[in-house]
Amino acid sequence: MSSIASDEIRGHLIGGRAVTEGRALAVRNPSRIDEVVGVVMDGTAADARAAVDAAAAAAAGWAATPVAERVAALLRIADAVDAHAEQLVDLATRENGSTIATIRREVGAAAGSFRDVAAYLPAAVEPSVTTPDPARGDRVRVERRPYGVVACVVPWNAPVLLTANKLAPAIAAGNALVLKPSPFAPLAVSLLAELAAAELPPGVIDVVNGGADVVRTLLDDPRVRKVSFTGGGATARHIMRQAAEALMPVHLELGGNDPALVLSDADLPATVEGIVLSAFRRAGQVCFATKRVYVHRDVADEFRRLLVERVDELVVGDAQDERAGMGPVNNADQFQRVTALTERTRDAGRDVRVLGSKLDAGTWTDGHFLLPAVVLDARQGDEIVSQEQFGPILPVVTVDSDEQAIAFANDTEYGLCSSVWSRSEERALAVAARIEAGVTFVNSAMFSATGTREIPMGGWKQSGIGWEGSPHGIDEYLQFHSIDVHALPAGGAA
Repeated sequence: MSSIASDEIRGHLIGGRAVTEGRALAVRNPSRIDEVVGVVMDGTAADARAAVDAAAAAAAGWAATPVAERVAALLRIADAVDAHAEQLVDLATRENGSTIATIRREVGAAAGSFRDVAAYLPAAVEPSVTTPDPARGDRVRVERRPYGVVACVVPWNAPVLLTANKLAPAIAAGNALVLKPSPFAPLAVSLLAELAAAELPPGVIDVVNGGADVVRTLLDDPRVRKVSFTGGGATARHIMRQAAEALMPVHLELGGNDPALVLSDADLPATVEGIVLSAFRRAGQVCFATKRVYVHRDVADEFRRLLVERVDELVVGDAQDERAGMGPVNNADQFQRVTALTERTRDAGRDVRVLGSKLDAGTWTDGHFLLPAVVLDARQGDEIVSQEQFGPILPVVTVDSDEQAIAFANDTEYGLCSSVWSRSEERALAVAARIEAGVTFVNSAMFSATGTREIPMGGWKQSGIGWEGSPHGIDEYLQFHSIDVHALPAGGAA
């Protein structure tokens, strides 16, 4: 029977106080599913209401805190994340299943998120003043104000970074918030929130773990003025329907079915390397991973050969083992979903190649491990092409022209990210301009350092509502407040 260290028991955080009463939820290691990484409390409606009480009590005071003090708090939080990086990496690797190298980068990026928002904040909240006729004294002042209390619901697939991407702009804007982590990866998220909350007045950041009842209670409370959610479309629809009852604004960062368009003049070795890095990191469980490839017929055979060769080099194993290039999928439902999709694709007669190698065959069945796979002869309209697989299987579709690639890429309900691969920047940009997505990469499918800071992340169509990251991300947590000052006539004052 697994033992649980005391620092792996995380209660709710309500008004600056840890709450450990109630039923415990075990958090398991997807690399070794018999191992309990830790426990969190299973929140109730009463816990959620108490968290809103605390946030509502803290909201006005935090909103009135000078911008310079908020900037300083964000920088202290970033330093705290750096100081506790090893603990965050250990927890997130064991509960999430992404490789330890990936999680190290994630935790570093989370600290960077707080620093970036600290840099953006002063300009974002600086009021504008327009004085059309100085002689009269009339003027208009446009300010940005926080909502008050915001509910933030975060997923399991990149838990630390995606939490930081909500916490940083929400608190920077002057909001108090209630955070609801995913039950599949709540430990590192709870620790991150505790580190951040320690640098703020009690109640500015509150955390309630649990399930759908917690979210329903938060959305039923009229003191919650906005909800920000990252996750799947089905859950987003439930949230949006409930939020509509209160006319509550929503920010939704949802899934994608990102296409990679490989043009006839692409640098194939570099293209294959970039696509494999995108498609199979985190075992394909990334909202903006490459999920389908459209390759021009002129280079399709060579592309497939190189793709099979490169994917076959992937080594799958325990996420904490530095030798593993890919870890397990996060949970049993995801394992079964991807396995069933792979079988249906094979049953449809498609050429499914299961590749890669097992780091440790003897412990393979101890975790939710899947070998990477490619579908070499997929067709537009196949389930594996039209649906987001969110797992380590990548379909390849042959196209006859750039026009067909663009048409196929846009033939989807999704529109998060995309990529175009070509030796000609002019040609790539012409194709990119016609893709219906929030972001298009050229000769990469990952954010550059500049892109990480400057690109607003969000989707078209059913891939989301609103934007996250960049100087624009803080806008999701601010409202306009305008003051129209009419000067009294000369001598008209009492």
